[in-house]
Amino acid sequence: MNRFLAVALTVVALLVPARAWAQSAASLLEQGVRAYTVREYDGGAWLLRRALAVEGAEALSNAGTARALLYLTATEVARNQRDSALASARRLILLDPRYQPDESFPQPVLAVYQEARRTAPSVSIRASGDTAIRPGAETFVVRLGSSTSPDVTANVTNAEGRVVRTLFSGTLRDSVDLRWNGLDGSGKVPSPGRYMIQVTPRSQRGSAASANWTLRLPLEVMQPSIDTTPLPPAPPDSLFRPERGSSNAAVRALVPGLVAGAAIVVLPKIVASGENASSARLIVGGAVTIAGVAAFFSHHPGQRIPANEEYNRNLRESWQRNSQEIARRNADRMRQTRMIIRPGAPTLVTSAETP
Repeated sequence: MNRFLAVALTVVALLVPARAWAQSAASLLEQGVRAYTVREYDGGAWLLRRALAVEGAEALSNAGTARALLYLTATEVARNQRDSALASARRLILLDPRYQPDESFPQPVLAVYQEARRTAPSVSIRASGDTAIRPGAETFVVRLGSSTSPDVTANVTNAEGRVVRTLFSGTLRDSVDLRWNGLDGSGKVPSPGRYMIQVTPRSQRGSAASANWTLRLPLEVMQPSIDTTPLPPAPPDSLFRPERGSSNAAVRALVPGLVAGAAIVVLPKIVASGENASSARLIVGGAVTIAGVAAFFSHHPGQRIPANEEYNRNLRESWQRNSQEIARRNADRMRQTRMIIRPGAPTLVTSAETP
């Protein structure tokens, strides 16, 4: 009997988390709030984090997210996890800089929230969720808001921290929509991967004052594979014609004529001693020699060959036109393919936390 009870308890313990994973974000939030009220802080923290992690259509509304973050802050204070409590409070301030917690919360919770407010900028960043755009034709929109009027710069950066595109630089008055068309600064579609929108204070009046905070919105950029045409290889050297006459080829064409002409004239005299070269042999030998000389000059030794230059030029231009046309078609295919941008949760890094 005891063994059966132990097995049953084990099964229940394994099934409860599975059921919690399958529940909606709103249901997880309510369970987390109840856990906090009955002082089940460890379970409450787990439930609240699960509620905040739900994405898509089942995700919490902005009001629900704010409530979950406030109760998570209170739960972490009760668990003596001050750093986690500050992180949750900062997330809440980033979500809504004007948010005011209920005064019914314990004083330590309110103190943590006020500390987070003192160290956080009065700037919020909010994305609408997963967005599919056609790069260059549509935009991914992020709302940047502030209760003051700070001077800020907002950049899209890649995983290495290099600026991909600047979205805004100036004074933030109330709110502004940051629009990214999915292209980098050179007008090209960046590779799929992890990117980030970074908002930092802008140095004023040319001063070199460094930023003491950075607001970050992580982005995951995804793009389906695209069937592009490879660029044609450059024409091999064997297809090009010589643009200047070869002296070696000219000499090779000349030598047989000279040798043959000399042979026609000289060899009969050597073989038949005392014989003088007849006028016919002299004429034939001279003609062969002249033919060799003509062959020599026909190779244009060291001279430009305009016909070959034009042929080579046409060959190069044809390859370049084909390459440019294929590159243009590939770019059109890239632009027609939709890019999926998935934003994450914003985070705040202060100067003391910046690596």
